[in-house]
Amino acid sequence: MRFLLKIIKDRNFILISALVLAFIFPNFAKYFKEYTIYILGVVMTFSTTGIKFRMLKDLKSVLKVTIESVILNYVLHGIVLLSVAYLFFKGEMFYGFVVIAATPPGVAIIPFSYAFKGDLDYSFKGILGSYLISIFLTPLIISLFAGDASLDPVLIVSVIAKTIVIPIVLSRLLLIKKIYPTTEKIRGKVVDWGFALIIYTAIAINRDILFSDWIYVAKITGILIIPIFLTGIFFLFITRKNKNKELQISKNLMLTIKSSGFAIAVTLILFDQKSAVPATIMSILVLIWLISLNIYYSRKNKTI
Repeated sequence: MRFLLKIIKDRNFILISALVLAFIFPNFAKYFKEYTIYILGVVMTFSTTGIKFRMLKDLKSVLKVTIESVILNYVLHGIVLLSVAYLFFKGEMFYGFVVIAATPPGVAIIPFSYAFKGDLDYSFKGILGSYLISIFLTPLIISLFAGDASLDPVLIVSVIAKTIVIPIVLSRLLLIKKIYPTTEKIRGKVVDWGFALIIYTAIAINRDILFSDWIYVAKITGILIIPIFLTGIFFLFITRKNKNKELQISKNLMLTIKSSGFAIAVTLILFDQKSAVPATIMSILVLIWLISLNIYYSRKNKTI
């Protein structure tokens, strides 16, 4: 029984189950589609409780890490992604990649930094700085690269407010002494199941496309493999002799991990359903990448 409960609570099991259920029972997605923005809001609220504003006291360090994180996650990842995507897609389909490029780093970087024995201080500061800057950077990137989509600026501001600003503010309430023990107890479950619902919805509503248009899916997958897998593996190669292994682990995660749930929810709100296919496929690839890194670092630690 304990073994079964352990499996059910496992993050990888939950996310893989969401993926499988989306293909087998896609009809339930219609009940969640209209609420993805609110599900994401709840997930982001609990996720950002790990962000401590007292870190801002060390402003010089936070600023340095923030600049590095923005360069890794927005500039390098974004340039690689959009450069390749632009060669194959135009219009609405390209906008799906634009949202990914504009998406902040995934909060999953923090727990996986811990799991892989990375630099937690760097990860926390990078997430804190990146999310604060994303309030301005995310709408700017979307406006620059998807400006011809006739997007309502008010809608973009509203999305950023609901998915980043308000959750960060509400997360402070969850840190109140009397509430915090409960927050700490359920945070992981809320985040895991919330992301699972978002991933389930995105895959389920695009199930027919994923099954019917293999060439289209293969092109998107090939494009996304480059900024996630190839860039990540290249980073591992060039930093293999660096003595600060903990820092390189966190930087690798910052370079390769975008917030899948954020990208899916925002794309569904701003663009058509099909535009969410890249973010949907990214959620699958990110999961595979994290599992791959888990195997890589586990074996590496055993040889030390």
